[in-house]
Amino acid sequence: MIFKVLADAGLIVFSFILAYYFRFKILLFITPSSVPIFERYLSVLIFVTLLWLAVFKLVGLYENKKFTALVDEIATLFGAVTLSTFILLGMLFLYRELWFSRLVILNVWWIAFVSLSLLRFFILLAGRALHYRGLGVRRTLILGAGEIGRTLAEKMNLDQGLGYRVVGIIEPDDLSQIKDIIQKQKVDEVIIAGTDIPAERTLDIITECERFGVEFKIVPGILELIASRVDVDELAGVPLLTVSEIRLKGLNALIKRTMDIIIAGLGLLILTPFFLLIALLIKLTSPGPVFYAQTRTGLDGKPFSMFKFRSMIAGADEIFPQLEARSEVEGHLFKMKDDPRVTRLGRFMRRFSIDELPQLLNVFFGQMSLVGPRPPLPREVVKYNAWHKKRLRVRPGITGPWQVSGRSHLPFDDMVRLDIYYIENWSLWLDLKILLRTVPVVLTARGAY
Repeated sequence: MIFKVLADAGLIVFSFILAYYFRFKILLFITPSSVPIFERYLSVLIFVTLLWLAVFKLVGLYENKKFTALVDEIATLFGAVTLSTFILLGMLFLYRELWFSRLVILNVWWIAFVSLSLLRFFILLAGRALHYRGLGVRRTLILGAGEIGRTLAEKMNLDQGLGYRVVGIIEPDDLSQIKDIIQKQKVDEVIIAGTDIPAERTLDIITECERFGVEFKIVPGILELIASRVDVDELAGVPLLTVSEIRLKGLNALIKRTMDIIIAGLGLLILTPFFLLIALLIKLTSPGPVFYAQTRTGLDGKPFSMFKFRSMIAGADEIFPQLEARSEVEGHLFKMKDDPRVTRLGRFMRRFSIDELPQLLNVFFGQMSLVGPRPPLPREVVKYNAWHKKRLRVRPGITGPWQVSGRSHLPFDDMVRLDIYYIENWSLWLDLKILLRTVPVVLTARGAY
């Protein structure tokens, strides 16, 4: 953290110096009444830098545990730089002796944000490089040898750049065994991945982790996922927990729908030439229609026709019963890497999710959203448990939390948990973050088939 604070301080000073020269050496067509002496800028830079660092600390930029993704840290950084800039602009009106040009401060805003963002990007790259060399790796014990625990271990082992080394996956039955492993394996972190572990057992494990100075994380169950909507009430002296309505209601739903219409409309206008090219290629490479309309289950369980570019041979649905038993994912979904029904062009389109683009029409017509749970097939919905159906409370999306967290590699129940987390914690920022994370997932074709 000390390195990051010092680096931030250096870049803040650099941003002010560069903004000064940009204003008074390059923007010569905006003639100031007088050019402030450069040394006077330097004399207050120490105060300004300390002020900015204090704001950064206040918003939590130096809390290591706060950020699990670079995009979250960049968003917080944007808010911190913007707040610091407004504070400085406000001080100009209250204390004229600062002698700062308002244009200099506005230039500092974008220069500082870009340079500080690049610093965090390079820190991330350097951290991943060190992790690949075995430096700074956290020795992790996973409690819960079920599906979730195994999936976590697989992801950690596949991507060494994450900085985790799994030292064991065990069932949390014997507390003394857990203590022995923590001591012998020099465990840095414990992940409680069994959602069916009794509360008393979880508290015992947490207590032991705290005693040994070991960090711990808990994979949330369904009750933990709705904790953000729980209010404490009282009836006849008895405390009661009341669960409020989901966030995607009323004004929030209107805001999300407005953004969907604007972005989908612009996307359809911009992509029209590309749509025509894909339509021509589909016609030239295989017989059949350009578009494929498939019945999916949408908001509140209502069926709708979801549009896609046709990526399979004509009559593919008639062959499905012969392939259903060969699905390569667990749960109610059907996924098959070498599906014989997929055309050569269709395989390319699926790899980069090009076949999904016509769903912008579904978004524009109100049947889907840009971000939301994956729209299920009716044959999948009939197999749902009661808690699975919560994902039908909102409009399905073109992209969603499961697409940016593993796509075809995720087990079905984990996918539903991600969807429920999204529904319970919806915000415009969460939608934007998922959209941003979708871009590299699509470009790298991770988990797509």
